Amino acid sequence: MNNNLVTQWYRPLDIIVKGVCSKDNPFLAELKGEFTGPEGETIVIPGFYDGDNTWRIRFSPTRVGVWKYDILSDDIAYGKMNGEIQCIENENKKVHGRLGVNPDYPHHFKYEDGISHFMLAYECDWLWALDLGKHQGSETQEFIDSIKEYGFNNIVMNVYAHDTTWAKGRTCDKDYGPPALYAWKGSNDYPDQSRFNSQFFSNYDRVVTILLNEGITAHILLKVYNKAVKWPEKYSIEDDLYFKYIVARYQAFPNIIWDYSKEAYYEADKDYINSRIEIIKEYDAYKHLITLHDDRVLLDNCNYNKNLDFLTAQQHNDFYYSILYERQKRKWPVFNSEFGYEWGPLQKPLTWAAQNAEEFVGRAYEVVMAGGYPGYYYDYTAWDIIDFSVIPKGYSYFKILYDFFTSIEWWKLEPHPEVCCWHGRCLADIGREYVFYIDAYKNALFNMSFLDKPYTAQWINTYTGERVAGELCPHISSSDLRTSQCPFKDAPGILHIYIG
Repeated sequence: MNNNLVTQWYRPLDIIVKGVCSKDNPFLAELKGEFTGPEGETIVIPGFYDGDNTWRIRFSPTRVGVWKYDILSDDIAYGKMNGEIQCIENENKKVHGRLGVNPDYPHHFKYEDGISHFMLAYECDWLWALDLGKHQGSETQEFIDSIKEYGFNNIVMNVYAHDTTWAKGRTCDKDYGPPALYAWKGSNDYPDQSRFNSQFFSNYDRVVTILLNEGITAHILLKVYNKAVKWPEKYSIEDDLYFKYIVARYQAFPNIIWDYSKEAYYEADKDYINSRIEIIKEYDAYKHLITLHDDRVLLDNCNYNKNLDFLTAQQHNDFYYSILYERQKRKWPVFNSEFGYEWGPLQKPLTWAAQNAEEFVGRAYEVVMAGGYPGYYYDYTAWDIIDFSVIPKGYSYFKILYDFFTSIEWWKLEPHPEVCCWHGRCLADIGREYVFYIDAYKNALFNMSFLDKPYTAQWINTYTGERVAGELCPHISSSDLRTSQCPFKDAPGILHIYIG
């Protein structure tokens, strides 16, 4: 059979295979697609079973032009399948291809099309559960619409999570744990993990597609240890099948980051973690970024972390200096995904560790001013309770942060703590551009001299976005020292200085 198909650059396309399987379990049947591009490049994609004697090979071209393909399997009788795929230009300007590390500035990210990426992640572990089991759900899109205008461009979410201990069971109509559908056959109490629930993953497909259409990266946590999931036995056939299945099903989406597990430190067997990461690397033909959430033992071991592309931390103190420390150890991006939690409506914390919006965004600035990337947590959307009926105060604060840094070439600025003598943090391209973060109404002292050169200086209110002209004054003790006072009495300020 010859199929001639058309898709856009960065847009996944499913090639459907229907046939008869020689194995008792069709999920164990192996098939692959071999794709040859216009420049002779070859990509080999594993397929996956999707129920009803139907397998899919999900492919996304890596360049515009004609791709030829062949579908191969020794386990499925389906007749010969080959054809051509015409890849045309991407029409969605929000989509920039796969995310990678910037080779020229390795502490930062860059998309496949060359656009720099300021990672502003939003944790919503149960996002996939919003419309699960519904025939025509729309809450996922509504939720994404409610956050995307505030600069959030990554969603951190699980493949599956079952329940939380602090909101156990269905405590309200916004509580999605346990979820409406199970990811495997059977149940969490009595699972059949040799087979997957195709309805569950069809919904997950829709969620990842919504994120792709909105230009949002899906930071996928393949496992989680403290959310009551009965996982397959380690190193088992079912365990291998799970990792291979997820990679086969989602690797063609360009908006993917792989993360072995949330809070991976729960797993004592580091060889096991490394074996799962190696499965991801082997089966992912697109070589998406791979990271690991908060396992200091593994992250600090060069025998293991060589398989990782950037660091994901859960650091609840030393927000600034912990980023500096990690950047000095290795030239890779540093992402503090969890450094606090903004509390919910009426300033009512859902968890013991929640903070008000002002304290929370202040921690985010500490991360960014050290050259790292922050994650956003909101008590009422981070876990199994997802109530987005109220817009949190912190959204607008994070938008101010995002709008400012993406208005400049932030990836060219390095942390320079030696420049700030009092009350501030500094990012700079020395002699060209400086960004200072200064506490409310504090008089900051800077170690810098350029009064003989023209410069512009502007203050930005980190709570309102208000901008006012700035001024640097010589200090009486030294010709190299300058002072400037934050003009905002109730909010920290950003002082942006450009030389020339």
